[in-house]
Amino acid sequence: MIALEIKITKNMMNALLLSEQFDSFLVEEAVITTYNTFHIDGHLVREYYSNEEWAHLEAEYPSTIFSSWKEIRPHCFQLIKGKKTPASFKVVLHATPALIEKIAATPECGVAANLIRSLVLNIRYENGKVTCITGSAFTTFVMDKSVERLWDAYVRQFLSGLGLDFEQR
Repeated sequence: MIALEIKITKNMMNALLLSEQFDSFLVEEAVITTYNTFHIDGHLVREYYSNEEWAHLEAEYPSTIFSSWKEIRPHCFQLIKGKKTPASFKVVLHATPALIEKIAATPECGVAANLIRSLVLNIRYENGKVTCITGSAFTTFVMDKSVERLWDAYVRQFLSGLGLDFEQR
């Protein structure tokens, strides 16, 4: 687990809310505090979808239970946009099953993909600063830390690739 403080908040907000850069991530939760606090639960509700729509979702994101950031982003943008900055927000993003498989398949990884429950990127905005915190969860106790190291490196590279400067805390 690492905490990365983004140096220029505006650049991060643009990448997160105005571009497609984070669209492949899955959303567990988004909490946005402006004039009220808005909670978005990213868990998919099976009953809402037709069988055809559900089959399409499962094909696009196999074994997922969360909505994509692509679907949630416009709602978050509507809550945040305006002349005033939000008091705070938190977005909990997950790597897709395909990304977990990719990380687990690297030679440096000593953990099978089926043991990785989630790879998480928490994005928090408070007091004018954006902090990105990585995390991981497993289906069983795992002593091997290679997944955490690979996920941390992936997130650093991902943010750098977006041109976002950050400091590790």
